Amino acid sequence: MPGYSVKLQGGRADPKYLCTSCGLLLREPKQTPCGHRYCQSCVEELTRSWGGKCKARSCGEVVQTQDVYPDKAIEREILILAIFCSNVDDGCKWEGVVRHLMEHLAECDYEKITCINAGQGCVATICRKNLANHLQSDCDYRPVTCQWCEETTPHKDMKAHKRTCPSAPVQCDWCSKKGLTRAQLQEHQHPETGNCPNMKIACSFELLGCKERMEKRQLTEHLKKTVQPHLSLTNTYVVCLATNFEQHRQKEEEARENMRILILQLEKGIKDVDAKIVEIEGKLSSEQPQGAASSGGNKTLENRIEQERTKVEELRRKIAAWETRVGTFEGIVAVLNREIEKCSSQMEAYERQRRQDREIIETLERKVRSLERIIALKDVALAEQDLRIQTLELTSYDGILTWKIPDFTRKRHDAITGKTASFYSPCFFTSRTGYKMCARIYLNGDGMGKGTHVSLFFVLMRGHYDGLLRWPFRQKVSFMLVDQNNRENVTDAFRPDPTSSSFQRPTSDMNIASGCPLFVPLSQLESSSHGYVRDDTMFIRVIVDTSDL
Repeated sequence: MPGYSVKLQGGRADPKYLCTSCGLLLREPKQTPCGHRYCQSCVEELTRSWGGKCKARSCGEVVQTQDVYPDKAIEREILILAIFCSNVDDGCKWEGVVRHLMEHLAECDYEKITCINAGQGCVATICRKNLANHLQSDCDYRPVTCQWCEETTPHKDMKAHKRTCPSAPVQCDWCSKKGLTRAQLQEHQHPETGNCPNMKIACSFELLGCKERMEKRQLTEHLKKTVQPHLSLTNTYVVCLATNFEQHRQKEEEARENMRILILQLEKGIKDVDAKIVEIEGKLSSEQPQGAASSGGNKTLENRIEQERTKVEELRRKIAAWETRVGTFEGIVAVLNREIEKCSSQMEAYERQRRQDREIIETLERKVRSLERIIALKDVALAEQDLRIQTLELTSYDGILTWKIPDFTRKRHDAITGKTASFYSPCFFTSRTGYKMCARIYLNGDGMGKGTHVSLFFVLMRGHYDGLLRWPFRQKVSFMLVDQNNRENVTDAFRPDPTSSSFQRPTSDMNIASGCPLFVPLSQLESSSHGYVRDDTMFIRVIVDTSDL
């Protein structure tokens, strides 16, 4: 953390008490070989991001982590400086010394803290005294339980949830029946299986194209109000039928006209033959037979007359046959008209069935979407429960953490390449209502141990019972790298510095890690006589002394 942003009671602070980097009152002061002073967090940032060069004006000397040492003398002088609370501009009246500032800020009603729903998306920072009111009425991300389906939803999403909640009570708009849920209402109003007494029905002009649906008692009123639209639909339908009928009638007229022309042609042929016969008979009657030659000529004429009569009879038979065929064609046209009417009725029935099927499909799709939303909410709830159960299974409440680190080779490689420099252990507690803690490990070292040692740190986390605990944290902490061959465990321990911010009451999710940057050399992990890493797995044990709690 950077320096203390406070006002001194005696005026401006002496420059020797100010951080060379952040310009604030030094917090955990460190002095560089070039004589300049930095906050602990500022000097760590300096060595990480600035190439280790001192930021003092006209200095620029390279600063190595191992050459930086705590300036206890300046720290003692700073801790007794008389100051106002850093929230004095917001109304806090507290006055005291720097040593007691963090204890005061842990309880200061004017301290700005983040909302506990930050993990859900809330970005608000509010005064501690206003936190309860914020969580109760202002936070849009506070969890709210639906009064109908008991689903937990962020407050900002509750209105949208209530509009679609399948368990929400609704009233049937048709029959005013109460006591139904939204899911039951869909079944109640289903056009096929619903039991609503005021079920909406289709208009009697549905076949003509009217898509309105209404209660039975409203049908008469609907017919009165929609006379003009219904007449328009009827006119359209009649015009369509008339067009189809006219097309068929024209085809029939064309067939009849063709038959009539053919019959006329045949009748004309018969008349021509009859005229020729009469003409021939007239010639025969006017001529007198003359001997045998004349008798032979008459026989020839009689033969021709007989041939012409045969042709006439044949034409008459053809006319009779054509008349029969015309009658047959007329019968076929009538049958075709009936078939067309039948096909038209079937098409209308198919169209009605298609509309009904489409309505059923839309209803089922709405029901499926509703069920998918419910399943998604259930999946989220199950995932949260699984995570909570897993956390409870791994949590200890006796101040002892046995941390299994599998897949060691990959995690070590990620640490070397910088992909994942460190990671945290599961949390553990000194008791059911005790301190909440975890460990943080750098498999390729951090700070002074970077690249040469495994660094292991202890982290205090914000817990539900911090207000009941003693602060700062003073319990002895022991680290142990377990030898899986049961020969020689690597151990280290430390007692917390009560003045360090790492052991004050947490004001955020977790404090700055503190511990052993030189916990164990990397070369020692590869020892063949020890089993610090076996089957690509390492075990770390963190023990917090709880004897005086």
